[in-house]
Amino acid sequence: MENVSIAMQKGIKIYTVKVAWQLNDSIQSKVMAMVFSMASEIERDLISKRTRESLAAKRLSGVKLGRPTGLGKSKLDQYRPEIEALLLNGSSQKFIADRYRITEATLSNRPGGPVDEEERYQKIQKSCLTFDKV
Repeated sequence: MENVSIAMQKGIKIYTVKVAWQLNDSIQSKVMAMVFSMASEIERDLISKRTRESLAAKRLSGVKLGRPTGLGKSKLDQYRPEIEALLLNGSSQKFIADRYRITEATLSNRPGGPVDEEERYQKIQKSCLTFDKV
């Protein structure tokens, strides 16, 4: 309806062939435009209300809404020791991402978010100590 309003403000006249009505600068066409506007607003409100009611009913029935959780596994899990060794040796994330054909964001995406270099180094050292004990 915003398009029709802009067209009317610019003096553009709209004629429909199938229904035989026109929108120009007459009072009758302004009333017609107002009726169309109200009808579309009511329809938007009804759609919104139906959507909210449907979501509420699904929540009450115990359906989990939203994006499903992932498996918790990464396609990089099999390369984890190699990647940790590369990080420990000072390789850049860009180099590692290129080597495994992934983006840097994929490399740094993990449940806790990206970590700074010092925290990553400490975690790698801790995991190496854990491997030594086994």
